Amino acid sequence: MLYELTRIKQMRKKLDITQTELAKLADVSQSLIAKIEKGNIEPSYSIARKIFSILDEQIAHKQKKIVAKNISSNILVAIKYNDSIAKAIQLMKKHAISQMPVIKDNIIIGSISEETIINNYDKISNRTMAVEHVMDEPFPTILSDTSISLIRDILKSYNAVILMKSGRPIGIITKADLLKQL
Repeated sequence: MLYELTRIKQMRKKLDITQTELAKLADVSQSLIAKIEKGNIEPSYSIARKIFSILDEQIAHKQKKIVAKNISSNILVAIKYNDSIAKAIQLMKKHAISQMPVIKDNIIIGSISEETIINNYDKISNRTMAVEHVMDEPFPTILSDTSISLIRDILKSYNAVILMKSGRPIGIITKADLLKQL
């Protein structure tokens, strides 16, 4: 896929590679890369295609190296099943989060989110109602070496995934965490 030529510099910088390194990978001169990035020259279609192919390959390779443990939040905020909806709202505000797991005896049994609360607004009789009465199913769980591509696929259907180690939850990855990788 071809992009605007102005994207070459952006993509190269995102990859944290120099003009010289990109030139070597694309088998062109460093001065050609510099001229393209400055807008002083328009390369041939085949050269532009080659440069973008190299950049796309490098980005794909970098993303394959990114795994769950690299993007997971270190803090896992959870709420007990019998805590009130008011407490859930308070925790979400305090920690600037929009979802969290629901636990019972240190086992994740469900999840609650701003969306859950809004969707159940009419069902909630008062703010002291227990979270268990409106919670959703638990978030999927993954291991620390799960690839970013699999995490992305899971997050298409869920608001978050829980990072597990030795059968215990140790972190959470949300759509916002994934967006930080772009």
